Amino acid sequence: MGAQPPKTAPKPRKAPPSSTYKPFTQTIAERSEPTLLYQGGSVTTYMAGCYSIGLLIIGWTVHAAGQIYYHPPPFFNRFLKIMFYGVCVIAVYMGTIFIMRPYRIVQTIQALPVSTKGVRSLHLQIESARLFPGVRPRAVSVLATDVSLSEPLHGEKHGGEPLRVLELRRKEAEKARRLTQGNLMSLPLRQLWFHLWKGFQALKGAFTNNPFISLRAKGYQGSWKLGKGDGWALDEGRALDRILKTRVTV
Repeated sequence: MGAQPPKTAPKPRKAPPSSTYKPFTQTIAERSEPTLLYQGGSVTTYMAGCYSIGLLIIGWTVHAAGQIYYHPPPFFNRFLKIMFYGVCVIAVYMGTIFIMRPYRIVQTIQALPVSTKGVRSLHLQIESARLFPGVRPRAVSVLATDVSLSEPLHGEKHGGEPLRVLELRRKEAEKARRLTQGNLMSLPLRQLWFHLWKGFQALKGAFTNNPFISLRAKGYQGSWKLGKGDGWALDEGRALDRILKTRVTV
């Protein structure tokens, strides 16, 4: 029999190259400077609508209550007075709700990298819009994992209804362009119509509270309002959707 060929030792397998992929939250947390994620648009018209409706309801209620108190009709017995003043209390409460609706409208959201004992984490600084001129806006800082949205800012929300920030802004800009362009003689009428249309949108938003997404943070009562039509969001809102959780309600 011939000599058997020498057995060669098997070559060691090369370790697979380590992946360089990092989650988006970790990438933002490793930056040395804050990252602006969201910048809200102007809410002046919405605030004006809420304040106007609320003050109108409260003013009319106070006037009617004063008239009944000082000049009660002959048929107004004690029971009717109690019922009427109960309705007045409810009306004042409703007016107060309208006045407080602009509370906690988000103006900016920034990602703040924080290093604690060598461990980096991501905090979000949420700054609210000014309620009144001269009042400093309130800002809070919370962990990104403790913040959630009622629906995605970009893409499709629960139920299949499209909700794209860029498309909504384009529609608003197209309406504004059509109303402000054209014959110079009819420009004042078109501008008047444009402002009336904006006022109607503000009143509609004050009643329905539709142009906002609910944002909640752990450890804080209530919720913030995040505008979904106006303003600017990083990567058209995808950045916030990657960082924040979404509360799905069925």
